[in-house]
Amino acid sequence: MDLFSLVVFISSLIYFCILAWIRLGLNRLTAPGTDQTPFISVIVAARNEEAYISKLLTALLLQNYPRDRFEVIIIDDQSSDATASLVRSHKDERIHLIQTTDHDKVTSPKKHALHLGIENAKGEFIFLTDADCLPGKEWLHGMIRLFDQQIGMVIGFSPSELPKLVTMSDYLLALESLSLAAIAAGTTGWGFAATCNGRNLAYRKCVYKQVGGFSRIAQFISGDDDLFLKLVQQTEWKIRYAFDERLIVPTQRSSGFMHFVHQRLRHASKGFYYDQNKVIALIFVYFYNLAILSTLPLALITGHSPLVPLVAIGLKFIADFILLFGFASRMRRKKILWSFLPAELLHLPYVVLFGALGPFLNFKWKESK
Repeated sequence: MDLFSLVVFISSLIYFCILAWIRLGLNRLTAPGTDQTPFISVIVAARNEEAYISKLLTALLLQNYPRDRFEVIIIDDQSSDATASLVRSHKDERIHLIQTTDHDKVTSPKKHALHLGIENAKGEFIFLTDADCLPGKEWLHGMIRLFDQQIGMVIGFSPSELPKLVTMSDYLLALESLSLAAIAAGTTGWGFAATCNGRNLAYRKCVYKQVGGFSRIAQFISGDDDLFLKLVQQTEWKIRYAFDERLIVPTQRSSGFMHFVHQRLRHASKGFYYDQNKVIALIFVYFYNLAILSTLPLALITGHSPLVPLVAIGLKFIADFILLFGFASRMRRKKILWSFLPAELLHLPYVVLFGALGPFLNFKWKESK
């Protein structure tokens, strides 16, 4: 066995152990219930969302939660379509519309819009989702029950599966969101939440105030979720994962290839700005995928046995599947796993490509660049 193959094999064992550790974290997730009905403010930043905003508002107004104990604040971020008028057409005292006036003067329009909504919120708890999402009727009730006196934030699952999964690319995108959620859930089980998603997120308003809102991450165009999570982790508050299929908030899939590319570049662009442990983990995952991607061709070129590279690849596939199966089973998303094998084959070049380009290339988000 040559040195490079030995390093890849050892790295695969480390990777296997890490994912097994994350999988065990799923078993540590708890969901003690509390019988509280505090006032909740649901905040949604919307820009040119006329295709989805009415469906979202309908879903929110049908929540199984006392109607006098929550409000919905839509921040229209200078939409050029009918978003604002559609919000106004819902004649319900729980819906409030706020419109921004300085979209082009801030680095992060979405964080600016969310800040306006939170500042005007009457609720003790802030619930966040996006205009193209559809939360189930138990979302508010189920999420708020996860807040005990020590919990400052609750993370939820938001799969990319609307309007429905049809093509192979649909299932691949759904599997990607499933894998990120599985990592978030498993690491939260160990008390070290790796990431979160602003499409299904809740936290105390006092936590937002305590960390200074988004002021410390204002220079990033995104990051209202995962970078904000980093700030919360620096406090004494604990974080819980909503490991319950009733609390899933599905969202629309990426619309078009270039939208997908820019979205992934945006996600990868923040990699160097997480805490030290997460940066080290991301670097390891990147170079591990690069090594796995190159080890089999190198073995064939140099005439070495392909056995070690194949075993290393097999270990990665097994580790990934064990984690995904555990999460998908609990969230009733096992049908997505039929795309696992092609997804694994595409995942290696995917991670290497976007991991290398994300921190250095410009990307577009809405009309911002």
